[in-house]
Amino acid sequence: MTTAALLLLQAAAAVAGAGLWLAAGFAAGSAADRRTRNERMTVLAFAAGGTLGLLAAGALTALLAGRGWWFAGEKVTVGLPFQILGLVAGGLGCAWWLRDIRAGLARTLMLGGGYAMAAGVLATWLVGYPPQPIAAIVLLGIVVLVTGLTWALLAHRSRRAVAGFAGMLAVLLAGGVAWSWLSDMAAPSIEASGAHDHGDALTAAEIGAPAIPVTALRTPDDSPGEVHAVQLTAARHDVTLASGDTVEAWGFGGDGVAGPELRVTEGELVEVTLVNHDIDDGVTLHWHGYDVPNGEDGVAGVTQDSVAPGDRFTYRFTADQPGTYWYHTHQAASEGVRRGLYGMLVVEPEGGVAESLDLALPVHRIGGEVVIGATDGPQSFEAAEGEVVRLRVANTEQTPVRVTVAGAPFTVAAVDGRSLEGATEIERRSVRLGAGARADLVFTVPLNGARFETDLSEASVVAIAPAGASVGDLPRAVTDVPELDLLAYGGGERPELGPFTAEGTLVLDRMPRFLGGAPSYAYTVNGAVFPHVAPIEVREGDVVKVTVANRGFDVHPMHVHGHHVLVLSRDGVAATGAPLWLDTVDVRPGEVWELALVADNPGIWMDHCHDLEHAAQGMMMTLAYDGVTTPFEHAGAHGNRPE
Repeated sequence: MTTAALLLLQAAAAVAGAGLWLAAGFAAGSAADRRTRNERMTVLAFAAGGTLGLLAAGALTALLAGRGWWFAGEKVTVGLPFQILGLVAGGLGCAWWLRDIRAGLARTLMLGGGYAMAAGVLATWLVGYPPQPIAAIVLLGIVVLVTGLTWALLAHRSRRAVAGFAGMLAVLLAGGVAWSWLSDMAAPSIEASGAHDHGDALTAAEIGAPAIPVTALRTPDDSPGEVHAVQLTAARHDVTLASGDTVEAWGFGGDGVAGPELRVTEGELVEVTLVNHDIDDGVTLHWHGYDVPNGEDGVAGVTQDSVAPGDRFTYRFTADQPGTYWYHTHQAASEGVRRGLYGMLVVEPEGGVAESLDLALPVHRIGGEVVIGATDGPQSFEAAEGEVVRLRVANTEQTPVRVTVAGAPFTVAAVDGRSLEGATEIERRSVRLGAGARADLVFTVPLNGARFETDLSEASVVAIAPAGASVGDLPRAVTDVPELDLLAYGGGERPELGPFTAEGTLVLDRMPRFLGGAPSYAYTVNGAVFPHVAPIEVREGDVVKVTVANRGFDVHPMHVHGHHVLVLSRDGVAATGAPLWLDTVDVRPGEVWELALVADNPGIWMDHCHDLEHAAQGMMMTLAYDGVTTPFEHAGAHGNRPE
C-alpha cells in the first residue's frame, strides 16, 4: 500500500473514532429513569466503534512511522496523547453513565473525550511536521475550555460560569490566531544565520570574512568568449491560435505564445537585455536549470528588484553547460509564466549537434489550448528515412506531462540538461516530466515517420516524416503505455562526491497558515510558508544530503536554482540506472526522495515547488551560503514577488 493511501486511511480512521465517541456523548441524553435498552446499546455501539476506529488509527500510525517519521511525528507526539486522554475520559464517562453515576459529569466526560480525540485529528492539520509545542498547548487549552463549557451547560451552572468558560475560550482562540499572524509578520528567513553545524570548525579567515552581497556574484563584463547579444522585450500582445481562438498573452517577443528560442554555442558569452514594455507587475529573467552566477539568477526580491515598465536589466553568463534549458519570469511567475513569459534556451556543444533535425518543443497550455513549440494543433517537419532527430521537450506547464514518440524506438538522451550514460532504445513507453523538467528524446526516422505526442491533447502533435509519408494512421500511444522509470534507466558509474558535510530536510504539506498577513490554506515546507521557512544553510564545498518528503496529496515538482541534485533513492529504493542529475524533482504524494547536492555556486538560491500556484501559496525556501546577503526585499516598494 502506498504511503499516500496509508495517510488517507489513518485520517479516516481517526476522524471516525472521534466522531463516533462524540456521537456516543450526544446520544447519552436521556435521564436515568427514561433510558431504554436500545439507547444503551446505541451508546455502547458508538463507543465501541469509536474505540476500534482509534485503535485502527494507531496501527496505521505505526505503519506510517515505518515509512518515515515525517509522516507520523505529530501523530505520535501530539495526536496519540490526545487520543489516549480522550479514550480514558470517554471510557470513564461511559462506565459512569451506564451505572447511573453522576449522569451530567459522565456525559461531559464522553463529550470531552470526543473533543480530545478530535484535537488529535486536528494536530495533523494544524500542528503538522515538525510538531510545534505552542500549537499543541493551544489545542489542549481549547479541549479543556470546551469541555468546561459543556459541563457548565449540561449541569445548568450559572450564566457567569458559562460566560467565563466562553470568554476564556474566545481569548485563547484570539491569542492563537494572533500568535500565528505575528509569526507571519516576523523578519524573513532567506539568508544563512551562520549558526549551523557543518561538522568542522570555522577557520579564523572564515569568521572574519566580510559579507558578500548577491550583487557581487555576477559575470564580469570582460569575461572571455564571443558575445552573443540578445534583447527580449516583455509586452502584452494578442496571439491567434491554430484553433482560431485569439488570446491576450504576455511574451518576450515573437508572434507565438513562447518567447524567442535562444540557441547559443558552448563558449559564447551570452548577454541578454530585458526590457519591460507594459507588464505592470514587473518581470525578470530566470534561467531555469542553468547554473548561472547568483546575481544573474533573476529572482525578484532575492537577486534583483523586478524590472518595472520602461526599465531594463542586462544578464550575462558564459555558455559552458551544453543542454536543454528554458527561461521565464521569476516575478509573480504563477501568472506571468501561464500567460506566456517563457522561452527555450538551448546551448549547443562547441562542435555542433550530431542530429540532422534538432527541435526545441516547450509544452504549454493557454486559452484552453495546448501549445507545442510555437503553436497549437498538428505540426509537421520533414526528415528523410534514417536521419536522426532530437526533440528537446520542456514542460512549461504547472502540472506533470507525459510524452512519447509514437511509431519509432527512441532514447532519452538527456534529462534536465544532463546527458544520461548508457541510454538505450525504448519503445511503447512514456516519459513523465514534472513541471519545469526537460527531456531530450532522440530517434531515427522510419519509412513512415513518427509522431511526438503528449497526454494533454490529441490534436496538438508533432509529426516528423519523409516527404510524402503520413503518420495519420499511427494509433495514439501516450495514454496506453507504461511510464519509464528514469531511476532504473541507463547505466554507468556513480560519481564519488565524498562524505556529507551538511543536511537539509524538506517536508511538504498543506495547512492553514497566514500568508502575507492573510489567512490561507497554504502550501508549507517544514510547517512554515515563505519567507519564514528556515533555509538550508551551506558553505562552499559542502556535500549536502537533501531529503524531500511529501505528506500531502498534491504533486510537488521541487526546483532548486543554481545547482543540480544527484538522485540517491526514492522511497528507500536506491537509484540503479545512469547517474540522474536533476534540477526539478517531481515528488508525488507520499514519496520520499534522497538527493545529493554539491555546494559549488555561492549565493542565495530559491528552492521551491514549480507548480507556481503552490509557490505563490508559500512552498518556497532558500539554499543559503554562509556570508552571502541580499539588499533586495520581498514585497516592499518594488512589489517583488519571487515566486
